[in-house]
Amino acid sequence: MPVDILNLGFCGVDCAACPDLLSQKCPGCRQTVWPDDDPCPPVGCCQKKAISCCGECDGFPCEMMAEFYEETEGHRQARARMQTVQENRKSV
Repeated sequence: MPVDILNLGFCGVDCAACPDLLSQKCPGCRQTVWPDDDPCPPVGCCQKKAISCCGECDGFPCEMMAEFYEETEGHRQARARMQTVQENRKSV
């Protein structure tokens, strides 16, 4: 099943269900222009590599994101979404 990455953060988190977005701790990475010196790590990394999400990275899953993807159930779901993106990339 294809993943609609435009409704997800660069990391794969479903922004509509993210408590950090709802509590305004995170402004939402696709709706925000991040300052160069203060991006969310996956935002900065994806922008530097000119990719739409972590799942498009040749290094996925990377060491930087390993702990993040284990923190909560929502983050584990994000990893699964990014794995789907990665698998779809490889099958093309």
